[in-house]
Amino acid sequence: MNKITKLSLLSVSLLVVSGGAIAGNIPAIMIAYPTIHPTLVELITTIPSLFIISTVPFSHRFARKFGYKLAVQIGIGIVLGAGIIPVFAQSFWLLFFSRILFGIGIGLFNPLLFSLAGKLYQGKELSSVIGFQSAFEGIGGMVITFTVGQLLIMNWRSSFLAYLLALQIFLLFTWFVPDVSLEKESKQNKQEKQTINPSTYGYIALLILVVTIYMSVTVKITSLLLEKGFGNATDGSNFLALVGLGAMTAGALFGSIVTLTKKRTLPISFFVLGISMFMIAFAQNLVSVSFAAILCGFSFRTFIPYLFNEVNQDTKGNSEKSTSLLLIGFNIGAAFAPISISILGNILPSKENTDIFIAEGIIMLLLAFGTTISIIKKKQKINGGKST
Repeated sequence: MNKITKLSLLSVSLLVVSGGAIAGNIPAIMIAYPTIHPTLVELITTIPSLFIISTVPFSHRFARKFGYKLAVQIGIGIVLGAGIIPVFAQSFWLLFFSRILFGIGIGLFNPLLFSLAGKLYQGKELSSVIGFQSAFEGIGGMVITFTVGQLLIMNWRSSFLAYLLALQIFLLFTWFVPDVSLEKESKQNKQEKQTINPSTYGYIALLILVVTIYMSVTVKITSLLLEKGFGNATDGSNFLALVGLGAMTAGALFGSIVTLTKKRTLPISFFVLGISMFMIAFAQNLVSVSFAAILCGFSFRTFIPYLFNEVNQDTKGNSEKSTSLLLIGFNIGAAFAPISISILGNILPSKENTDIFIAEGIIMLLLAFGTTISIIKKKQKINGGKST
């Protein structure tokens, strides 16, 4: 596959986490619609996630019937149309409905990107592409958020024009990504592929937990900086940008990282994320928080593509269904993170944000220890089986 094909496929990932890019519009939209309850207005940033969750399970079924390339094209087209509807819509309810459509569009094409990568690439190259998909998600979120902020200077409606990026992505994907053939599988193969590798369910549980902990950085970091007395809201925003920088770096290097660390990738990423949580909790200045931010993004975006790479490299299991389940787990963790973090805060004896990060650091180190023990036991079992 040539580089332009790979770049065109990866470009679709720029849209995956763009749903929350319009969060800065909320105050202006509240002013524009004073009769609408503020909670409903705030929902336009999170409602796409709920419809991503509901659409993902049907994505592969749709693709098998109409073709993988066409399904992705339809998904991008929905995102493009739904994304710019608020530029012209005068009714709040039409704006709200457009955000539902936006989530459906993302949910339609997101799982198919992993399937297309699995059909076009194998082995180390597949690992590299999955890592870059993760990096492109972070880049897309940052670019679209920045563009929204610049267009917001004109007015909040114009800021939705940032989603015109989807048009360029649609054209690149249409021109340069080949349509994969729909394989005619034997009855035996179909029966085999219906099975889900049991480890996938463990991955889903890990995903929900780790995504929740990672999201606490977004939810709590500004409050923590104010609590410590050496930062403000702008510093919090800059901190999140550094998290994105760490995430992009991890995505770009993922292929090399997983080749070097192999099965140890999981406990190492957990350990580094745990250390970054402790660094945030005990930081005394912005420099140490900034370094922790980069580590946080790097470790998280090493963990995420590792899971998707594992299920897509597994030729015995149903990689499509496993991918869908992982994406559902990811979005559940992200959507309900504020509630989960609040529950954790209420359980702790102190209500300070510092204690939340300490508790999360301990959880991550326990996960690192637990997965290390699991890997050692599996290795001993395999070696024991060979010796007999």
